Amino acid sequence: MADEPVIAIDSEDEADQATGDEEAAAAAAALAAARPLDELFCQLILPPSRGLTTPQPVGNVQVWLDREEQTIYIAKLDIEEDEEEEEGQEALMVPTSAVTQTDVKADGRMVILSLSPPLAPTGFAADWMAEGHRLSMVAFAPAPHQVLETVASLRLWLGHLTVYGPRALGLPERPQAEEPLAMRFHGTLLDERDVALLEEEQWLNDTIMDFFLRLAVELAAPKALADELYVAKTQFFTRLTACGAHSGEKGWENVKTWTRSVCGGIASQRVLVYPINEANLHWCMFFVCHPRRAMEIGGAQADENSFEEQDLPRMVCFDSAWEPAPKDEHVKLLKGYLRRELVSNPADAAEIEGEVLIQQAMKWRAAVQGLERMESLDAEVPKQKNVYDCGIFVLEFLLYLLRRPSALNSLGLESHRDWFSQALISHRRVEMRNIVERLQQEARGSGQADVSVLLERESLRSWVTSALLSEPAPEQAADRAAQSSTGGAWLPPQPKSAPHLLPQAKPMPPQPPPVPTRPRPVPSSGNGSAQWQSEAEDPASTKRARYEGYDPESQPGARYER
Repeated sequence: MADEPVIAIDSEDEADQATGDEEAAAAAAALAAARPLDELFCQLILPPSRGLTTPQPVGNVQVWLDREEQTIYIAKLDIEEDEEEEEGQEALMVPTSAVTQTDVKADGRMVILSLSPPLAPTGFAADWMAEGHRLSMVAFAPAPHQVLETVASLRLWLGHLTVYGPRALGLPERPQAEEPLAMRFHGTLLDERDVALLEEEQWLNDTIMDFFLRLAVELAAPKALADELYVAKTQFFTRLTACGAHSGEKGWENVKTWTRSVCGGIASQRVLVYPINEANLHWCMFFVCHPRRAMEIGGAQADENSFEEQDLPRMVCFDSAWEPAPKDEHVKLLKGYLRRELVSNPADAAEIEGEVLIQQAMKWRAAVQGLERMESLDAEVPKQKNVYDCGIFVLEFLLYLLRRPSALNSLGLESHRDWFSQALISHRRVEMRNIVERLQQEARGSGQADVSVLLERESLRSWVTSALLSEPAPEQAADRAAQSSTGGAWLPPQPKSAPHLLPQAKPMPPQPPPVPTRPRPVPSSGNGSAQWQSEAEDPASTKRARYEGYDPESQPGARYER
């Protein structure tokens, strides 16, 4: 019997795939044939700012590349009638090295350039962004008939990047991101939403703070200090005042179990650390030194005059704000909590066994009197030069003390302004991102999301410790300091009420080379193409920093606003 012929029929999916491949190949050929332009004319979109929650359409712009400077210039074309008499218009400048990703969205109707680190706005863009806000992206919306030329031009200008987008335009699709990963460390769960807050210009939340504060104690604290140090969770004050508790004594009921795992209770600790979030806007930190000694002095078991100043009990607030909010209420709450805690959980649990009422009353009196006499100090500390790094300052305060335990002796008794600079804070944010990325890689590779288990590997533990304690190289620190002094970092506003206190303006820094002269297009009423004016626009230049010559270190009364 003869074999029956076999008829091969492609499945519908295979046919669709083949058709899609053919269309993508044709689109890629069309894109390759598109001629890159010297100038682009499109709409510009900037990130949200000034209270807006959506991107800001700016208007029509002209875009070109200065090949010598390797800088993309963006000049605004929509000029109001009352602005036509101005001498020229300043351009937004984007170095090509600052562009880290390029994505084409919505079938080419939008091209997004991601910038890292975010850039200080220059030219007309400074008027669209609030003080202290930087540009994390710029987006172009080309005309429909210029999509291919726009994409071809950006591919040429940004040759160090792959331009991702839809296959219908002949572009490769961006690889799918890895599955979200949540890591655990000492009861804190860190997920992708938290990790995103380590990017530039982001406030740290309580999860990031708890994660890194515990990581700092785990890796950086000397053994002797770790046994004498208690770091509360960031939710301590929130919980202390929950359920209508208006005093620390009453709020103690809400958190009385939080120190159950502390051997000997907090009365046995040399230093207590309380990170505080004020109004969900700002982080600061309280240190309580020698808490048990306060009871001893209050109960006349020890003579206050017999101690050196550094050995006396005290409460010290570290706040990097330029004009910190009053802390009277925090001090009152914390002292009330400590009264109940020191009486209810003494260092020696045997003390409470067999106590009669008179003994309990005497202990309470000692706690009341001792904590009333405890001094509360506002430490002179480094100040932040933007509105969002307060959380990293809090972490760095603790890291500094863990690296130099002897500094605890003078805590709040002398100036600490020279501990570190803004350059170290900027460096620390980068290193925190690197630490999380490395831990995520290790977690995905091993299938183990518990950071405590991951850190059992000595090589990883050593790497994370080194990154957590690292400091920027001198040349990097100098670069960051120079950037801060030329508008790269946010500076507090000048106090308007006391202009006589302002320092004399410093000489102007060298100005960048002028923007290459470009002719301005005039829209035609015919086919929509642009006709060229015979005269050229004036060169654009970089806008000088708003606070040029203003030294925040010399203005301790300056206040930053959110």
